[in-house]
Amino acid sequence: MATIGHVFIALNREHDGTVPTDDDQARFESLPVPLALWEPFQQCLSKHLSELTEGQIDREEQFWFDAAHVNAMIAVVEAEAVTAAPDLRDWLTLLAAFARCAADRHVSVVFVIS
Repeated sequence: MATIGHVFIALNREHDGTVPTDDDQARFESLPVPLALWEPFQQCLSKHLSELTEGQIDREEQFWFDAAHVNAMIAVVEAEAVTAAPDLRDWLTLLAAFARCAADRHVSVVFVIS
């Protein structure tokens, strides 16, 4: 599977709001963003999620959802997953579950796209 980036969540609040470097990868969990699903993700969700993010989903290499907005992000992702194509729906389901870990830890969800 070719990827275009990753979604990161910190393992604890100490590293919340940062992006992993080569030296501290072990302080984060990550979910790959499949290249084939990036454009459908943008088309399906960028307008709905842009109100909740820091950074523009379709214009920047990094954008994130502060801990206070993670539950709202999950709600939007789950609502869109219902009508999404099967491959996108599967990834959105994984993303929602991954984001729930961030909500449980009270940390941000950070997208890094290259």
